[in-house]
This record gives sequence, C-alpha cells and structure tokens, in this order.
Amino acid sequence: MESLKNNQSYFEQRMKALGVTDQNNVVNLKRKGHISNEDIEVSNRYFETDDEDNIVINYFKLNKSRVKYTKPGNKWAEPFSRKRLKNPEGDMKYWQPKGSGHHPFFPPGILAKYAKKENIDTLVLTEGEFKAWMGDTCGFDIVGLPSIHGFYSGDMPGELHHELIELITVCKVEKLVYLTDADTLTVNWKKDKDLSQRPQSFYSAVKYLRESVELLLDDDQVALTNVYFMHIRSRYIQEDAKGLDDLLGKYTAGKPREEIKNDLLKFQFAQKYFTGHILTDGKLQRMYAYFGLRNETEFYTTYKAFIGSREFLFKKRRYEFNGEAVKYVRHEDTEKYMRIGPDWVKVITTPNKYGEPEEDLIRWKIGEIQRDYKFFPDFLDNVPKYDAFCSEPCWNENYKRVHYDCYNLYSPLTHDLVEGEFPNTAKFLRHIFQGEGTIENNIIGDQFTVALDYLTLQFQRPKQMLPVPILVSPENGTGKSTFLKWLQAIYGSNMAILGNDQFKMKFNAHYINKFIIAIDEGFLEVDKKAEKERLKQLATADTSYMEIKGMDVKKTAYYGKLIICSNDADRVMKIEDGESRWFVVRVPVIPKEDKDPDLEMKLKKEIPAFLHFIANRSVAHDKTDRLWFSPDQFETEQFRIIVETTKNRLDRVFEDWIKDQFLTFKLPVLKYSISHLVEVLNDPKMSKYKVDTIELKTYLKDKRKLKPNDPRDIKIPIGWNNVDSTIPGVAPTIYYKDEKARAYHFIVQEWLNEEELEEFNRKESDDTDESTDLPF
Repeated sequence: MESLKNNQSYFEQRMKALGVTDQNNVVNLKRKGHISNEDIEVSNRYFETDDEDNIVINYFKLNKSRVKYTKPGNKWAEPFSRKRLKNPEGDMKYWQPKGSGHHPFFPPGILAKYAKKENIDTLVLTEGEFKAWMGDTCGFDIVGLPSIHGFYSGDMPGELHHELIELITVCKVEKLVYLTDADTLTVNWKKDKDLSQRPQSFYSAVKYLRESVELLLDDDQVALTNVYFMHIRSRYIQEDAKGLDDLLGKYTAGKPREEIKNDLLKFQFAQKYFTGHILTDGKLQRMYAYFGLRNETEFYTTYKAFIGSREFLFKKRRYEFNGEAVKYVRHEDTEKYMRIGPDWVKVITTPNKYGEPEEDLIRWKIGEIQRDYKFFPDFLDNVPKYDAFCSEPCWNENYKRVHYDCYNLYSPLTHDLVEGEFPNTAKFLRHIFQGEGTIENNIIGDQFTVALDYLTLQFQRPKQMLPVPILVSPENGTGKSTFLKWLQAIYGSNMAILGNDQFKMKFNAHYINKFIIAIDEGFLEVDKKAEKERLKQLATADTSYMEIKGMDVKKTAYYGKLIICSNDADRVMKIEDGESRWFVVRVPVIPKEDKDPDLEMKLKKEIPAFLHFIANRSVAHDKTDRLWFSPDQFETEQFRIIVETTKNRLDRVFEDWIKDQFLTFKLPVLKYSISHLVEVLNDPKMSKYKVDTIELKTYLKDKRKLKPNDPRDIKIPIGWNNVDSTIPGVAPTIYYKDEKARAYHFIVQEWLNEEELEEFNRKESDDTDESTDLPF
C-alpha cells in the first residue's frame, strides 16, 4: 500500500498531487428538463471516493454527458466509472465493470476546446487518467486511455474509438502522438514467462493505432497529417518518473514543465525526456525491430539488463546467453506434453462456464507431435517422461511435482500466505453456511463451525476423507456459484466445476484427477441408482481409475473432495435414512441491501489472509469417524427434508400405512404376515401401483432390517366392533383376524416421530379401553 502522509486519505493524497480542486473537478452540463423543457445545469465530478478509499474515476463524452454502458441482461444503461484501487491485487491496480468496454478519458481542457471547436495542433494519447489530467493542467492537449490498447471502438483492433475520431475531425488535429511510459522497453523476468509477450503487446498497440487512423490520413477533409509513437526515456525509471504525471510532478522546480512539453513536440527528434518515432513514413516494420522482436539475439540485446545470464523464454522457445552468443535450449511446448509409460499425452487448458481455466489430459499421437515440431529435431528428447501418474496433494512448501518418477496430477497453489483480516470472506461464509458459530467462536455441531473445520481440514489435511457439502436453494442470487468460483480461485487447476452432462461422460480425465470436484446446478435423477453410486464412490473412495480416450485405464490414489450445488432444494438426489456422507445446507437469498457487485474481487483479494488463518487454525471437532465428523454433527434439517421427499413409492406407501395402523389401533407392537401385507398394499384403495412378495421382502430386509419370526399364531387387527353402539358403558373393541404365519414384528417407537408418539400416547375422552397390553 502506498504510504499516506499527514493523516490524509489515499484519495486526498492523490488529488493533491494531481492538482485536483473543487473548482476543476466539476463538469457542468446544461440540458433540457423532462417536464419544464427549460435549461437545467447538471454538475458531475471527475474524481470521487468510495467507502474503501478507492478513487472512482468518472468518464464523460465530448458533449459533457456521462459515458454509459449496459450490463449483460439489463435493459437500461448506467454511468460508467473506473476505480483506482487503494490496495491493488497483484498487478491489478484498476477495476472496471466486466463488459463495459474501452472509453477515452477527456480532461477539462479537451472538453473546453471541443465545445468551442478550437483547433488542436498536436493531440497526445497516453495510458492512464492521472497522466492525462496532469498533462492537461500543464498545457498538453491530451486524452487518457484505460490501457495501451484502449483506443479501440470495440474489443477488437482496427477501428479507432468514434469519440476520438470526432475530436480529431472537429478540432482539426494535425499531429497525433501515442505516448507510453519510461518502462516501455523493459521486461520482468520469470522462469516460465514468455518475455516476448509484453514487447509484442506494445508493438501491436503501435501497429493497430497506425492502422486505425489510415482512413483519417487519407481523408482530405481531415487535417491529420502525421502520427508518432513516443515514450519517456528509460533512464527516468531510476528517477521515479515512469509516467508523464510522475515526470511533470517531479520537475516542477528548476526544470520547467514547458521544457518537457517542448521536447515532446520535437517528436522523432526529441532528445532529453522522450524517444520518438514517426509512423507515417511507411516503415512500420522498423518498430518490430525497435522492440527487439525479430529474433532472439536482438531481443536479448534490447533487454539484456533485465535478463542477465539467466535462461529466458522468447516466443515459446528457451534460450540462454553463454557469454558469447544466445543459444537455443529447448522449445517451451515440451512442457505441454509428457510420456506416461508408453503413452503420449498433452496437457490442454480450456475455460469453464465461469471463464476460469481448467486443465485436461488428452491422448496425443506421437506422429502429430513430430509433424507439429518437425523443425525442432530434439523436441521429443526434451519432452518429460514418467512411469505413471500419481496423486499427492500438498498445499504448503513441501509440494513436489514428481514422486518416484511418477507425475503428480495435483499442482501447487499460487498464493502466498499473509496474516491479515478477511471480513468479506467471513461474512460470505456465514451467509452460505449460517449457524450460530463465528470465526472466533466455535460451536460443536454448528453448521458454520462444521464448514470452517471442513475448509481447514481440506487445506491442512488434504488426504483426509470429508463429508460432501450439498448447497441447495430454489432461488437464484444466493451465492452458491460464487462459493465455487471462490474455491477455484484458491485451488486453481486442482478444481473442476462440472455440469451434469460433463459428470455423466464416460471418460473422466477432465475431473477425476482434481482435488475438488464441484457439480453445479446438479440434479441427479432420484431413481437412477448408477448416478447415485458414482457419487457415493467419489465421496469415499481410496483409489480412482482415470479413463482417457484411447488409453488403458490408469489407477491412482484418490483424494477428491466432492461438492454439489443445486436449485432443486428438496430433490437434488435420493438420500436415505442412515446415509452419512451428505452435509446439506439450504442457502438463503442474499438480502438486497447486502448485495455487492465487487464481492468476487474482494473475496479473491482476501485469499492470502484466509489461507493463513486456516493454515494455523486448530480444528474444533475431534476426529470420530472416517469422514472426521460424526454423522450427527453435520446432519441438517434440509437433509431430513430431502430424505422424506425422495423416498421411493413403496417406502412412502408402507410408512404411511403402518403409521396409520399404530395411530388407529394404539397398539405398541403390530404383527403381520407377508401375505397379509401384500394383500393390503395391493388393495386399489391403497395405491394404483402393485407390489409383489419378493419386492416387499427385500424392502423389509434391506431398508428396515426386519426378518420374520418362526411360525406361530398371531392376531392381526382388522377393524373396530361396536363403533356405532349407543349402549352405555359398551366401548368399541378391536376386531382381529387369526392367522398362523412367520410374522414380522413392528414396534411403534421405530416408526413414529416425536409428534406422532405424543398422539399415540394421548388418551381419547371416549376411550374406555386404556389397556396397553397385547390382546394375544
């Protein structure tokens, strides 16, 4: 975080440095009133702050109205703003709404000249609103771009933004300068980073800008004659003057800003502060060489100060400087392939439904590899070779990619654990899992504490079997999908988010090697046993079999953690009494006042602090079961609702009937032969479905754990005598059917719940037979 001086907020400090005042921070627009049709003056501000002290940057069109955009799925447009984050997340210093597009930032001077249709000799385009603002206050005719490619009309290159075309045309711009920072000719070395990507991005920006103004240059009605690419000289990086705002702010005393402006206006002949190149001389290819992109030797020469003697990656090929020359080491793509035993495979990356990358292993023919890399005869020699796959999850510094010449299917986490606060994460998890527990206060058997222990064990003990969270809700806007995206932000390529179709596929290499297997919008048909068995196997298996098309099935250790999200709250899958795998949570809708469009960004930002917390946290629940928790600790009300809702037909019909018998006859034990039960259940008054003897015997044995006793005489309650008797003192009596059979015994406590037992024990006012003894 940038230091704050004199107790000023980040917003106040930056505004002071930029010279932003209450007077120049205002854009006044006159428009007609909707009712009165009279002129109304509307005032807006360029810069504002939000509750987190970020700087909100508002954008205006040339006519001074607010720039607007329409969110996907919305009908009405809303004002567009970007945020300069007080606490950037990695390289992400700015944030803007997804899908809001590119827009030029017009400072006050440009709006004033456009309103007066005043001629502009030289228009400067530079990356960043603050640079444009500072340049504007120092007399530059300058426009800010949100990125080095931010001059497009859409997301694709080739067309200049229509507002820039309007400005160039109306204000008769003669010369256009595309200005970048002092770090333009720099690279940030990393072992697995293709160092050509950054220079290539700068070159393509220069190229596309030149191409996008071609029609303007060819139009005799447009004043534009020359286009230039310029950047601040590299030496100013060491003087903390990387950008134009830094340069102008640093040299206010002793080195007049006018000198800086004059040097820029020398264009390709600039000598002191800038380096310039003309782009309208027909020699654009010269810029490709300027960025060192023609070959590895020129690239190393251009960026030698940043590479040194280290091996570097350039255009997917690895090189190193041996002291005399740049030598080829190997092709980068060798790491995309591997040989597992006798089989060749390729690691491919595809985006899932959330746009997050997911890795997959695909069988690849050796002939195709040789064809693709025929100009690299040593390519196959550099492809890594392993005996087999293995699965060894480890989320700390002890992670290893190779174990006993076996390739570890799990990848290391990319987050650095940093102690800190994570209020948004804590609040979000409390919303998802509810309960009475908190981050500071653990409660045994509480939903939130169980969830927190689950996440802790998942990180600290990745090989430990755990229950399966099932997040359900019939409504949208609950945060279930956000929870999955948050987990994927933590575990990266070690997690797969599947739809039903992906889960049902025969070949499973796209998910079976993942640490977290999430099924989103999951609905598994309640009567399809095969799907249920696959889920149960994924929940508690020790080993798995990876099936890659065209390859032999490969066995590996399995430590996957299954998670299911569904909008079908009561019938997500068939669950039976006694099952102890499922941690079912009904997730409520996020209250309107708590909805935060920036929630995902805030959750990702807090990941290092949250991981530090769970890495050092003690688990509240003691290990009492193979899934760590005892089943009663994570059994929820929603779990019981699903059990009741998904009972099969025979289960529901029989249970309703036997409960009715207990409550009708008020006998603590009932005895029935199998023939009597089949006869009763097949009565058309009971159900339109038929049940046979074998099916009923199987149900009573497997589901209810009941076996018939030895043959003996039994009395089966059939109905009541004297129900309509008006004789005083004569109470109704049970009518029995005598039978000799191998009877099943049904005990009231095993069939009625607490509320039903209360009704069973309640004495009716007209019930004179209070005996609870059996009549036989």
